[in-house]
Amino acid sequence: MRLVRVVGSGTGLILEVDQNLHVIDVAAAGSVLRPENTSLADGIDALFAGPAQSWLPMIREWVKARELLRQLALIATDDLRAGRTRLPIRRYEDLSLDPPIPDPTSRIFAMGGNFPAHAQKMATKIDLPDSVVNGSAATTPPWGFYVIPGTIVGTEHRVTPPPGTRYLDYEAEVAVVLDSGDHRPGSSEVSIWGYTAWNDFSIRDAALGVSLTDHGPLTWSLTKNFRTGNSCGPWMVVNQPRVDTLGISCSVNHEVRQSGNTSEMTHSFGAIAAYVSTYVPIGAGDMILSGTPAGTAMEGGIDGAFLRDGDRVSVLVDGVDTLVNTISMPD
Repeated sequence: MRLVRVVGSGTGLILEVDQNLHVIDVAAAGSVLRPENTSLADGIDALFAGPAQSWLPMIREWVKARELLRQLALIATDDLRAGRTRLPIRRYEDLSLDPPIPDPTSRIFAMGGNFPAHAQKMATKIDLPDSVVNGSAATTPPWGFYVIPGTIVGTEHRVTPPPGTRYLDYEAEVAVVLDSGDHRPGSSEVSIWGYTAWNDFSIRDAALGVSLTDHGPLTWSLTKNFRTGNSCGPWMVVNQPRVDTLGISCSVNHEVRQSGNTSEMTHSFGAIAAYVSTYVPIGAGDMILSGTPAGTAMEGGIDGAFLRDGDRVSVLVDGVDTLVNTISMPD
């Protein structure tokens, strides 16, 4: 099952009919179907009320929500095959999409150095502790930073770093969304509701010593959280997804720069959730980012293949359509 956020019309459910992708506006479809299926309409209204259409109610009541979406998909698929046009269904390729994050309040925990090959190459360019570079999951805890939800854009959105930026990097990742399970400290299990592709665009000027962002820890936060600095989508894969062996790749202007797999992560999503939950309670709608495989521009130092104005950056994660963004470098 795949969900999107459609610009201007809310939550969409992807339908695959005769090898073509279509998207049905879930909330609007409920209103159309009310005369013939009141229970379905009432259920949809309860989960997708209001203009923001937070996904938190759906995640918390996923067993009920999954059945409603399954019923809606069956009705919509029958309509498509019969040529009926009563439901708000559009072709996937005709849509503009927002990032499929569950809610503006979702907490997003991003991992650093979580792929050994990337960490080892980065250590030759910036100062990283030996415990990070040479450690293992048994000896080194997860580490990273926090993503501000307001910095996230969707596919086909332009990414524009602040004025003065010279060295902009890409980082292909997998983002997972936690479900309403019991995420307790120390537990090795994690309940995941969905996953999508992510690009953690990163300003490297300060790390390369060509500018000063901040005198303290804000440097990392700001260079990772500039406006449009994070991208995700296009869709969210939901309903008990497997995330332990997902392929991840990144291309710039069709040239493959990164290729990895979540099986290479030093810390699994379960281990990360267990560690974070010892400090803060986490739950439905919170997100964890995998970290990135080797191949980033920063690994080449100041002469690395950093992004340029007009570059098209594509991230591909197994099961998710390609996440594409165009770079607009400041003058």
